[in-house]
This record gives sequence, structure tokens and C-alpha cells, in this order.
Amino acid sequence: MLVDEAVYVDGRRREGHDPSGTGGFSWVGIHDPTLKELEDYRHHFHFNDLALEDAVSFQQRPKLDQFDGHNFLVVRTVAFVGPGRPLSLGDVSVFFSADAVVTVRHGEVMPLATIRGDLEARPDRMREGPVAVVHELVDRLVDQYVAVAESLADDVRCLEDQVFGDGTPGPTTASYQVKRELIEFRRAVMPLLEPLTVLAQRPVPFVDEGFRFRFSDVRDHLLKVIDDVDSMERIIDATLQANLALISVRQNEDMRKISAWVGIGAVPTMIAGIYGMNFENMPELRAGVGYFVVLGFMGSVCGLLFLVFRRNDWL
Repeated sequence: MLVDEAVYVDGRRREGHDPSGTGGFSWVGIHDPTLKELEDYRHHFHFNDLALEDAVSFQQRPKLDQFDGHNFLVVRTVAFVGPGRPLSLGDVSVFFSADAVVTVRHGEVMPLATIRGDLEARPDRMREGPVAVVHELVDRLVDQYVAVAESLADDVRCLEDQVFGDGTPGPTTASYQVKRELIEFRRAVMPLLEPLTVLAQRPVPFVDEGFRFRFSDVRDHLLKVIDDVDSMERIIDATLQANLALISVRQNEDMRKISAWVGIGAVPTMIAGIYGMNFENMPELRAGVGYFVVLGFMGSVCGLLFLVFRRNDWL
């Protein structure tokens, strides 16, 4: 579906998508298109067929491909929905050349209308051409990564406090949910490092040398996000291991209590079993106080065992 298209001449907007003879560039924004919807733009801007197929498919791996006449950049969009809920994922494919930039967005994450509006309010930026649009998009995307990383860090700190705060085992399910979110986030963030490294350090067609420093700054922010993800993964792994250890300790404590009560109960069970064998010649069998003596003996032994177990923290 076509969202917006315009030609920008001297940083100012004009309707349409054909920049021929204007000295400006065209910016076309498309959301969840079919291959048929992109055919007109493929013929007009001479897009590579392979790049066009990648733009239609969903959840491509971030990459930067260089073709004759244009470049093709794929980035993943990520949004934090809420604690314990899966991340919202999407992607944006960007075709850009000297006089055109076409953005193809999948999913509802990171609408590009705000980026277009902010750039249109700054004609000085739009005069720099399609690469300015690409830089602004990637810069906003990495800022979004930073916000998602901060939200995930709050979840990790919450789980860490639950496990290490009072020594009580926390919910293992919640830990695995956060671990899954971190894995999904890493898959979206990590592959973008290679395209940004190329844009920041190597000559790329249709990218002015002056933009290398800007892309290098964005790359530094991305590296910070990757470092944060590594730290969070190490913390969540330690949290999971500590939580499992606490659960094991709690189970051992329960087993000790059960074993202690079984040991106490074994004494009267054994004595009652002996006197229930119905033999005629047994000690104290016909004594008038035999019943009370046996009960007193069983109570004394059970009490002694209770005190011993309590002193050794088994009860």
C-alpha cells in the first residue's frame, strides 16, 4: 500500500515521484506491499529483481547490498510491548540512489511518517539528498533500539532483585521469557553492525564521504546497545542458574524435613509392629503398666529425635 510519495527540490516538497529534470530526488513510502504493487517502481527506478523479492518478503536479515544504479538496505524494527510480552518486530527495506529513495515497511513498528515530517521541516537536511533520509532512518532506528534495551534492562533488574534480594526462588518462566526477548532482540540488532560498518568506513556509491562520520556515530550507539545486550544475557544466565540453585536448596530442605519426620515416625511404628506380632512370650506383655511404659518410651525417643533434628536445622 502506498503511504506517501513526493519529489524534493532544493529541500522543498513537490507532489509526485518523478524527479527527472528537477535536480531533486524522489521519496516513496510503501507499507506491506505485494510484488505486483512494486512492479511500477521497479521499472521506473530500475531496481534489481533480487532486491525487489527481498523487499516483499518479511523479516529479512539486516544487510546492505550494492547493485548497479542503487543500493539496497534492510533493517529490523523492534518495539517493547510490555513486561513478559514478546517484542513487536518488523522490518524496513530501503532502495536508494542518487535521485531516489524508496522505503518498504513491514509491520506496525516505527511508522516513517514522523521521520518524513521532521525532515520536511528541515530543508537544509533534505538538500543533502537520499542519503540524508537513509541516515535519519537508521539513526531513529538505533535510538529505538536504545529505548528497547532500557526497557529490557528494567525487566532484567526486576528478576535479579527477585532472585538475589531475599534468597527466595523467583518465577523461572519469567526468566525464560526475558531470555527469549533478549535472543530476539540480538537477532534484530547484531546483523545491523556489518552494514553500518560498511557505511562508516568504506566508500559506498551514493553516500557522500561527509556522511561516514555520521554513520560512524550511529554505529557507536549500536555497539553500546550490543554491549548492553551481552551484559543482560550474562545477568539473566546467572539469574537462571542462581534461581535453579535456590530451588534445589529449597527442595533439599523439604526433603530433610520429610526425612526427619519419617525418622521420628519410624520409632513408634517399629515398636507397635513388634508388639503386633502376637507372640505369647514377650517382655511386659502381661504387665499392668506395660502399655504406659511402651507409650512413654516411644514418646521419649520421638521427643529426643525431634530435639536432635531441630538442633541440626532439619526441622
